[in-house]
Amino acid sequence: MKLHNYQERIVSHIERHPHCILSVDMGLGKTAAVLAYIERAEPASVLIIAPKRVAETTWLQEAQKWGFKCADKMTIAAGAKAKREKALADKNKPYKVISRDNLGDLAWSARFDLLVIDELTSFKNVQAARTKQVLQIIADKVVGLTGTFLASGAIDIYGQVAAVGLVQKFCAGLNFFAWRAMNFHDALQGSGLQFQKWTLNKDVTVEKLLAPIRAQIFTLTADDYLTIPPVSSTWHKVELASETRRAYDDLQAFLGFELDGCNLTVSEGAAFAKLQTLCNGFIYDESGVAIRGKDSAKLDAVADFCERCKAEGEKVLLFYAFREEAVWLKEMLDRKNITAESVKKAGFMDRWNAGEIDVLFAHPASAGHGLNLQHGGRVIVWSSLTYNYELWAQANARLARQGQTRPVQIHYFAAENTCEAAIWRALQNKHKQQNEFLKLTKQ
Repeated sequence: MKLHNYQERIVSHIERHPHCILSVDMGLGKTAAVLAYIERAEPASVLIIAPKRVAETTWLQEAQKWGFKCADKMTIAAGAKAKREKALADKNKPYKVISRDNLGDLAWSARFDLLVIDELTSFKNVQAARTKQVLQIIADKVVGLTGTFLASGAIDIYGQVAAVGLVQKFCAGLNFFAWRAMNFHDALQGSGLQFQKWTLNKDVTVEKLLAPIRAQIFTLTADDYLTIPPVSSTWHKVELASETRRAYDDLQAFLGFELDGCNLTVSEGAAFAKLQTLCNGFIYDESGVAIRGKDSAKLDAVADFCERCKAEGEKVLLFYAFREEAVWLKEMLDRKNITAESVKKAGFMDRWNAGEIDVLFAHPASAGHGLNLQHGGRVIVWSSLTYNYELWAQANARLARQGQTRPVQIHYFAAENTCEAAIWRALQNKHKQQNEFLKLTKQ
């Protein structure tokens, strides 16, 4: 495979730095660049950690697609535990690909010549089990890949830096809590709210934090290297039905708080989710059973839009937030004779790219990484926004990527005068932080 010049720069950066972070936009072929490095360097052993779907459908398949001989040494440790253990023990396949959810399968202090961490932001939480597990792996060389390094702000930096083995260089080996105490303060301290918002101290900037490891970070953005058709965004504001509006206002008054870009704990996130479900006309009871209202003005609007798209020959990639949201929408689309499938159904990608699916349902957590869907359509619909910036950015990149030939349209459906405006403000704040990081680290 002949690499693009910018991909050769990625390979060169990996060669020069034993521990490095590749902050490379979606669609620029960072997977192929890392595979090219492996092909040339021929390390004795490799461990590639990735989200489950990416681990199972991307790395080995990409190596085979581009004719890399390293594919012959690669095995995917997936499936039942016995099958995973057999793959990890196979000495004839020293290049292992494993889901980040199965790191517990590895022997204590497992050792590899090369460790590749795909979607590095998955390890931003230093207290998460997967982060603790990845820190136990010993590797001579570590490469971290991401497209959204500052997914939730500067507080994300430490965990990712630790995962690639740069903590000593980054902050003289300080643990996370000491580093946080030195550089951040809780902007909500004393507010009475039960969650925290970590904000940089006045004398600290992202540029200052990153200065010690600036040379180890390599950044590329798609705008600089790819000719991708333009992307437009359209908001569709829907007025809630009177019954739903009364229920929403009553619940919001009961909860008694507002959000504006804060990082949520589980309890506040669950309460906020109740408000968001009401925007769709239903709510979950204490046992997790969905209780629907008489109708859903917003989901009706989404279904009508999908119907118009079908009439105009357009296919829709539809992102949802809640199971009941997808179930209700599927019922609406079925009544309109619209072919709708989920990314959970086997073979969906081939049928989507062949134009056989009118509406493809996807939760952003299950379709945010590693899926090339640009050949099947150009319209994205968000029936409910995610609060997670990384999932939002990755999901929107499923269609606006190399190989797309038409302008991409992203349509957001939101209930007027509800919490959904707060979600959008939070996403825009995080987008601004990410852009500032890109400007600081471009080479």
